[in-house]
Amino acid sequence: MLVILKNVMNDLYARDTSSKIRAVKQSAFRTGKYVGCYAPIGYRKSSADKHILEIDPVTAPVVLRIFDMRLQGDSFRKIARTLNEEGVPSPRSFYYMAEGRPNLRGETPYWNDVTVKTILRNEVYLGHMVQNKTGTVSYKVHKQVSKPKEDWIKVEHTHEPLVSQEVWDAVQRRDNHPSKGRSGSDGVISLFVGVLKGPECGGNLNFHFDQGNHAIRFFSCQNHNSGLRKCSKTHYIRLEFLERVVLYEVNRLACFANEYEGDFIKAMMGRSAKVTENERARKQRELDGLLARDKELDGLFERLYEDNVSQKISDARFAKMSQRYEQEQGENAKRIKALRLELKKSEGQRMDVDTFLETVRRYTNATEITQRMVAELIDHIDVYHAEKQDGVTTQHITIYYNCIGTFSVPDRRKIPAAEITMGTRKGVAVSYSRSRIAV
Repeated sequence: MLVILKNVMNDLYARDTSSKIRAVKQSAFRTGKYVGCYAPIGYRKSSADKHILEIDPVTAPVVLRIFDMRLQGDSFRKIARTLNEEGVPSPRSFYYMAEGRPNLRGETPYWNDVTVKTILRNEVYLGHMVQNKTGTVSYKVHKQVSKPKEDWIKVEHTHEPLVSQEVWDAVQRRDNHPSKGRSGSDGVISLFVGVLKGPECGGNLNFHFDQGNHAIRFFSCQNHNSGLRKCSKTHYIRLEFLERVVLYEVNRLACFANEYEGDFIKAMMGRSAKVTENERARKQRELDGLLARDKELDGLFERLYEDNVSQKISDARFAKMSQRYEQEQGENAKRIKALRLELKKSEGQRMDVDTFLETVRRYTNATEITQRMVAELIDHIDVYHAEKQDGVTTQHITIYYNCIGTFSVPDRRKIPAAEITMGTRKGVAVSYSRSRIAV
């Protein structure tokens, strides 16, 4: 009996201790204090306060380079391979080097694609602290498990950022595009993968190359290529031709920004406000609809319960239907929470005109289109299917720039004009005319 009582007391003590430790950690998380054994690569713990991160001049350039390589279009695997080939120490190797002791745990000293991906998705490099991502099963079982995103604790602006919001957004846009495409043996991703869309069906355009001639590269609609043929249009467009057109339009945009800065800023601010308001209104409509549905589900559940009590429906039927309603409510609750956070964030947001203007100017007189250019300037491009009328085939494309959406560069004396023509196959050529393209 005494042994049993001791075991019970020990268990209660362990549970109480675990609860107190968890409470202390949660408090630290909510105040933005860093709680971790190792500082993330690019940072180090402050000598004055171990809960504060400061930029590490030794490892910060490695992180900046990883973000830059991703913007240039390199895959996670290629970034890791390049760092390994150049002998750049891995994050754990950097830690042991700083500590001045060997890695006795025998962990791999090499980079891999998972490590690179983790760095590129870690908001710590924006100056934010995101913690409580993992936890133990219980005070008895110390196995680490991942927590759902809604349980994460995020505190913004706790330390100096390593990358700008613009660079971060550009990198995340690359990762969030679901479009598929082939890449060469060097792992380089095609410039416009995930950027091109078919406006008629809303599908992404996938990258391909001609099996007989790999130099011929093109995009076509994924919904047309799939076995279901959800789209009757191919939205076919040659990569080389698209690159030349987009480069020309970027040069026109940069020229307009330089020569007519006042007009450009005025137009850009108007576009930005319109885009932001449209997006906010869309999210508010979605939120209102979800809240109405949530209230409706509560009423449905009450009536379902009453029908079960009055034996109008069986217990099995009640269980099945209530489970379905609860599942829908759970999914809606997550989306409602996310939308409220997004709307709250957008309330105080205003596009940084100077930053976008500086970005545009950086590509003045650009001679080639790069992955970074596409990521920093372009949100997406709508490619319409080519249509033949009166013996002339016309294809429209619409470029949507980041922050400002579509933007039509006025025809003015100092703005360059050009005729772009490219032969596609024997006897057939495609040409570009500004009167036939909406940008």
